Amino acid sequence: MNKHWEDVLSVCFDGASTMSGHLNGVQSKCKEKNNSIMYVHCYAHCLNLVLVDSICEKSNSKGKQNRLIFIFLGTVQFIYNFIENSPMRHATLEKVAKETGDKLHTLKSCSNTRWACRAEAVKAIMNNYEVLIIAIENICENCPVPEMRAKGIGLLYQLKTFDFIFGMYMMNPILMLILKVSTLLQEPNLNLVLAMKNVNSLRSTLDNSNSRKVSTRLDSNSSNQAFFNTKFDELKITVFYPLLDKLLSGIDLRFKQDTFDLVDAIACMLNMNLTQKTTKILSTFSKVSEDELITELKLLKNYENAMQLNGASSKSIYEWIDWLKTTGNSTVYTCVFKTLKMFTIIPVTSCTCERVFSKLTIVKNKLRSTMSQERLESLLLLFTEQEIVSKVDLNAVIDEFNSMGNRRMSL
Repeated sequence: MNKHWEDVLSVCFDGASTMSGHLNGVQSKCKEKNNSIMYVHCYAHCLNLVLVDSICEKSNSKGKQNRLIFIFLGTVQFIYNFIENSPMRHATLEKVAKETGDKLHTLKSCSNTRWACRAEAVKAIMNNYEVLIIAIENICENCPVPEMRAKGIGLLYQLKTFDFIFGMYMMNPILMLILKVSTLLQEPNLNLVLAMKNVNSLRSTLDNSNSRKVSTRLDSNSSNQAFFNTKFDELKITVFYPLLDKLLSGIDLRFKQDTFDLVDAIACMLNMNLTQKTTKILSTFSKVSEDELITELKLLKNYENAMQLNGASSKSIYEWIDWLKTTGNSTVYTCVFKTLKMFTIIPVTSCTCERVFSKLTIVKNKLRSTMSQERLESLLLLFTEQEIVSKVDLNAVIDEFNSMGNRRMSL
């Protein structure tokens, strides 16, 4: 076996079948080289899939419980297409915003692959609602194209419906919660514990919004019909609660990974409360002797001035590593030290790597299609590492180029 593959601890990418497939996916090919490699489904991808499954899935268009949200998001996309596909209609929107003195928020397109787009799109519609109404009315009055005028009238009617306004006010806070966690899950320096804590926090927040009481009595007569006293009760039961259920079940399903068991095992280890199951998980993960790991933890449990921590957190794990290093115990409790160090380097998200592909389409455009591989890599490195490049002294770069040999013109 190649020594390089022996050193690979974990791989992280999206859940597409070509990547995560158990038979012919990249995950299976990696495990052919090293069976102990852990596969992590990118947490940011998981959260995006939870949202897509709950409100954007095609099958939901046939379901009564989410039809309102499905149509609402379609209207949001239609607004974007209607305004932004025409410079004249966009100019009308800007003119109305200027006349009314309102700050115009940029309209966003809904996409299944851009994670922040749905929250931004709904927020933009909500902030521009009155301006949009006036702008579309002006477009309908002045548009010379019958087709566009008919679309504008239909869009104006849809914007004023109760279902659209309800969907806007219901989805905005939910999408903002998901956006906040999604942004965190795309951080390059994110660790596994912090990611799981924020996912659990999101789930708890959504669960707390689900304040309904489950009936203890079941009606065996399926022909009975339910009558709602108010429109509020109807929408709460037929739209809001089913959406929360779909989100909660999606989080439970999508984030059910091997890493969850590993985090629980790390928490038990830090609390000196190991079981046979957790020690086996840890020893398999770090490739250390299970007996030696148990022995070290028994000694640490009775170690004078040993750290007493409650639960696993990103702070507590690094505190343990620092404590073992500063006290010189890292050479004594080698199994514990190795397990904690390996745990901190498990990747959580592949967003940073995937951003390179987005940069590539910008760097290698039609005018640069014949550049060499070396030049492409250099330009891509400069573009992706802009924070480092901004600190480079340009005069020093010019002097270095000037010292490389005779040039046609003086630098």
